[in-house]
Amino acid sequence: MIISVASGKGGTGNTTIAVNLALSLDNVMLLDCDVEEPNAHIFLKPEI
Repeated sequence: MIISVASGKGGTGNTTIAVNLALSLDNVMLLDCDVEEPNAHIFLKPEI
């Protein structure tokens, strides 16, 4: 299953919704494809 969260306007909570949805599911791959501000890592704090 593929779920996309998208909006043409910034500041509407797209990243917040996408991160919380990803955290609530098992076996998830989250791609932050925001051209200007890809900031999902701020919420997730991954170890790379």
